[in-house]
Amino acid sequence: MSLYSKAYAYVLKKNFMLLIIAITLLILTFGYWIGIPYFVAGNMLFELNAPVLIQSFCISISAGLFFSLFFIPINLKVEKMVGEKKQQSTSQSFTRLQVAFVLISAIIFYIIFSLIFWTQGVSL
Repeated sequence: MSLYSKAYAYVLKKNFMLLIIAITLLILTFGYWIGIPYFVAGNMLFELNAPVLIQSFCISISAGLFFSLFFIPINLKVEKMVGEKKQQSTSQSFTRLQVAFVLISAIIFYIIFSLIFWTQGVSL
């Protein structure tokens, strides 16, 4: 994992504007990457009478997917560096990193949504 952390540190040091652009876009489009998974996907799953656990899983995965779209340029640059060092194909290592990024952000969103609903008295 230190290879990835060094690659991220180098990419963010070299291309700091990519991070600024991603954060700005995340702030400006907050309603889309949180609102669409929560309200649209949640309502669709509610109408299908899906269990609450599956609803929260799908909402978290879709929120993680929309969140990770803003970091694709950064992840591409990191994977180009890591792929060259490991002598792997860039597409294969990018796919692994992107899937890991989606899953980690989905877990974080699930924890955040669970804490928000738990404080309001709603169980997931």
